[in-house]
Amino acid sequence: MLLGLLLLVTVSLAQAHGFVTERAWVEDPTGQMTLAEAQRAPETPFANKYFTQGFSQSTFWLRLHIDPAAITKPLASNRLIIRIRPPIQDQIQLFDPLHKDDEARLTGDYFDWETDEYQSLNLNYVIPVGQAPRDVWLRLQTNQSTMTFVEVMTEDEVRAADRRQELGTMLYFAVLLICMGWGILSYINQPDRLVGIYIVREVLAIAYALVMLGYFRAFSSGWIPISWLDPISNNVVFIFVACVIWFDSQLIRLFKPNPWLLRATLSLIISLPVEWVLQLLGKPHWAIVLTTYVVLSAIILIFLMVLSTQAWRETQHAKPDEKPIFSKAFLVSVYAIVVSVVLLNRLPIMGLVTAQEGILYLNLLYALLSSLCMMVLVQVRAHRLSKRQQASQYRLEFAEQEAAQERMRRVEQSNFLKMLAHEMKTPLSVVRMAVGNVQVPERTNKMIDRAIADMDGVIERLLQVERLQDKQIALQVSRVDLMATVHSIISGCPQGDRIQVNGPAALWVDSDEHFSRIALSNLIDNAVKYSPSDSVAVLTLGQTRDTALLRIENDIDAIDAPDPDCVFDKYYRSERAHALTGSGLGLYLVKVLAEMLGGQVRCTLLGQRICFELMLPLATK
Repeated sequence: MLLGLLLLVTVSLAQAHGFVTERAWVEDPTGQMTLAEAQRAPETPFANKYFTQGFSQSTFWLRLHIDPAAITKPLASNRLIIRIRPPIQDQIQLFDPLHKDDEARLTGDYFDWETDEYQSLNLNYVIPVGQAPRDVWLRLQTNQSTMTFVEVMTEDEVRAADRRQELGTMLYFAVLLICMGWGILSYINQPDRLVGIYIVREVLAIAYALVMLGYFRAFSSGWIPISWLDPISNNVVFIFVACVIWFDSQLIRLFKPNPWLLRATLSLIISLPVEWVLQLLGKPHWAIVLTTYVVLSAIILIFLMVLSTQAWRETQHAKPDEKPIFSKAFLVSVYAIVVSVVLLNRLPIMGLVTAQEGILYLNLLYALLSSLCMMVLVQVRAHRLSKRQQASQYRLEFAEQEAAQERMRRVEQSNFLKMLAHEMKTPLSVVRMAVGNVQVPERTNKMIDRAIADMDGVIERLLQVERLQDKQIALQVSRVDLMATVHSIISGCPQGDRIQVNGPAALWVDSDEHFSRIALSNLIDNAVKYSPSDSVAVLTLGQTRDTALLRIENDIDAIDAPDPDCVFDKYYRSERAHALTGSGLGLYLVKVLAEMLGGQVRCTLLGQRICFELMLPLATK
């Protein structure tokens, strides 16, 4: 389909008669040369229908030698049409020896479409066939590229060629409108920033095509001042180029290109205000030249960006729906075609290579090809994003269900713990009272007291953890003497005589007295409970610049030493600890409470000793 559109738009399938037997051009650097001077000046012949001298600011005189004897079959009328493309040239003047009127015969972007001698999407002149060979001169003066395609055709040939051109352009605009319509529907169904930029790009692509194909000149006739026509056309081109650079950069950014290449490409958009300034200063020629070099630089940088993309390598082991939506080879192939099309169009425009048949509208083919490719790319991307969003929605719903079930389990667990605590506290109190009224050996009495205390401790820790998890705790921060709290805890500890305390007479911290006491109690109880009964645990208090430090060391069996990385995990207990009553929650409580109080706790192994360090903020004066 693309090839058919290209042929319909750019070439006439029915070749014109060979009315022009010679073509030559004369350069007029000053723009002041008269026809007589041009006729005497040295000529440079050009073989085909294309003339180009790049972006030269000179005026050029094109000589067409028309020979009626070259006609091989009868003509329907005595008129010929000089058909000139593209219709964006600023000013073309015709000099025909058979035209005796002194009025200047002018056409181009600076003149109203209604004044054309033969009205179509192109620039046209009507001339008689004549009886003898003659030279017809065209004076070309433009701020655009000088690349001009000149044909001399019969009226029937022009009408047929124009109908094919109009058919091709209608198909062309239909494809662009489909692309834009798809983008709009896609954006309405699922708003996406890249799709939004794509819609703007398609709107500008249509406006660009209207300018380049002559529709804007024809449609604006009579209601837009003719002096506005050229500036508006130029600005459409400037903005379209900037939008294409922006869109392609945002698309390729998804595939993680080299960041320096991305920045260099985006920096080219700065040319847009420069082009506006040049146009305001009355230098549209240099603004157009700048645009051409920006296009060449952008397409090269964009292709290098595509080659530098790393998304495929970084997601090599990712899930299928997390990988890029298409292969790197496909992306490189698309942009390789785009680069080829742009170079085939721009190099002749710049006069760097000879123009050939079929390249006049390659810039439009680029817009069409890139629109279709980008539609496919964005469509696939949108489909993939939709699938990912559906998967994310499913995972969210599943997570919400799990959270609801977890909340139900937590409620049941909380109710169970409250029931357990309530139901066991009373029996334990009764056991304690009963044992107190019975004469038993002192050793047995101590064992019973210790067992009851252990059971009380397990229940209390379970309740404390439950309150922490339910966020039922509110801190009451005040000045707390850490040394006094330590002595108070040790005095109530059954084996407090096994703890050696070192430190200052008082050490004040800003903390919650109740929760700091729980943390200290658990550390001291842990040191006494899990150390040999004939050993001494050393508790040292000190301070740094703004932190109070409590350090407690005790002996352990090196074979059954706990894992320092796991001791603060909920329910963790070493192998040796399973022989003793416990919940695995004491040190977990210490860690959580330390963080709540603005401190921290850590554990280290020192040979056959284990050390816990609790740090809390010092009291402010």
